Order: sequence, then C-alpha cells, then structure tokens
Amino acid sequence: MKKLTLAFSLVLTLTILSAEVRQRLVGADSLSIGTPFSFVIETDFPLAEVQIPDSLSSFRVLDTQIREQNAGSVAELRIVPLRVGAVTFPKLNLKAKGLLRSGGSTDAFRVYVLATRADADSLLRDIKPPLKYNAQLPFWLYLLVFLSSLVLATILVVMLLARKKPVKKAAPPQIKSPPHKLVPPYKKALKKLNDLEQSGLAQSDILAYHYQLSMILREFLEHTYHFNAMEMTTSEISESLKVLNPPLTQDFISILRYCDRVKFAKVEPRMEELKLQTQALRLCLMQYAKDETDG
Repeated sequence: MKKLTLAFSLVLTLTILSAEVRQRLVGADSLSIGTPFSFVIETDFPLAEVQIPDSLSSFRVLDTQIREQNAGSVAELRIVPLRVGAVTFPKLNLKAKGLLRSGGSTDAFRVYVLATRADADSLLRDIKPPLKYNAQLPFWLYLLVFLSSLVLATILVVMLLARKKPVKKAAPPQIKSPPHKLVPPYKKALKKLNDLEQSGLAQSDILAYHYQLSMILREFLEHTYHFNAMEMTTSEISESLKVLNPPLTQDFISILRYCDRVKFAKVEPRMEELKLQTQALRLCLMQYAKDETDG
C-alpha cells in the first residue's frame, strides 16, 4: 500500500512539474489608449480557465478564447490598455482540467501606451440621450426663421447692388510662392535622432527612449520603402524587408529586435549598449544618404 501511494505521489509530482507555459504578444508594438492587442498563452496541459484578477485597473480584457491544441491548449486574450505610459500587466493564474494538474501562471509583462486615442476606440459612448428643454421650439420653426432671414438678406444685397455699382480695382500682382521643398525621410530621421539624444530620456525613462528609437526607424522605413511599418510588428517588418531586399536590411532588423528586448522582455541595457545602438542607427541613415547621393 505504501509503495502504491509513493508511486502515485511520484506520478503526480512529475505531472505537475512537467507543466510548461509559453506566452507572446500580438499587435503590442504601437499602443494608444483604446488600441486592442492580443496576449497568447500556450500550455502543454488541457486548460480550463484563465483567471483574471478583480484588481485589474490599467487594462480591460475584452474577450478570452481557449481552444485545444494537441495535448495542450491555446488561450488568446483580447486586451485594451486604459492608462498611458509604461503599464505592467500582472501574472495570470491558469486553471487546468482534471485532478492531476495544478495549472500554472503566466509572467507579468510591461507595455508602453501613448496618450493619443485610437480612431476605432468605442469604449467611450453616450450614456444618456440628448436632453430637451421644456421651452424648446420645434425644429421646423427654427428652419422657417433661418429661411426667412436668408430671403431678407438676399433682398437687401440686391437693393444695395442696384443703387451703387462697384468700382473695379486693378487686381494686385500675384506673387508666386516658391514650391515647398520636401525633406527626405533620412534627414527627418537624423534630426529626430539628434533631438532624442539631447532630450535626456536615456537617463530619465529608458523604456520611452527605446520606444522613440524604434519609432524613428519605423517612420524612416515606412516613408522610404512605402509599407506600413508604423503599424507592423518587428517580425512583419522583417518579412517585408526580406521581400524588398534593400541595403542595410540586417542592420535595421537588429536595431528593432534590440528595442523589442528592452520594451517587452524587460532587458536592462547598459548605457554603452544604448549609445552603440543609437550610433548604429545614425550610421545606417548616413550610409543610406551616401548611397542615394552616389546613385
């Protein structure tokens, strides 16, 4: 009997210890308030429930979908951020199916949320219909007053024009303004990079610094190679660059992945590495300008 109990305990312990949880974010590169993104959780055990804490205030979980995959499960949470700045999403407890599984938990992660609100945001809506005042006149009466005023104004203008003919004046010579000269994308990127280095963000907010560094490169790629790099993930940008195959592709991808490690993997970079990656982006932009001039 003792041997059977010991064997059962050993099997139970191995079953619990073998539980594996993997997680990833989808669409979390450029976030603003009201912009949804996905949190995907993969487990090697059947998943019954993802427990959302009641104390969650900086995010709202719009939807949770769980589907089975081989011997495990895949859960996808649709999440909307409700605060700006660097916001941390807490750990979630995972409840497994069956008696021999104790489940597990996810790791907390942090995202950077801009202050602008997305165009498609529908979180804010009217909670009451428009109020009507007690003495408010019907709509047709306002329309009648407006049309009557318009007719009277037209009659007055016609009478004034009939009495006095306007004296034609010579039109002043038109001065043609010089055509607006477009600034190349690499020059805009170099200026923004200089402003970022002088802003002091590297010392005050390391996460915001890397977010701005990533956005400078994304904006340059979008305006130079004409694909939607501002809204893409790093993996999607990598695939687009491999198709277009421009010079310095590997350098661009390396800088974006470095910024992602700091933003999402909670990597604390040294100041030497920060300066090295910033200088790497500057050299890429200057090399692009040199190639364009030589071409």
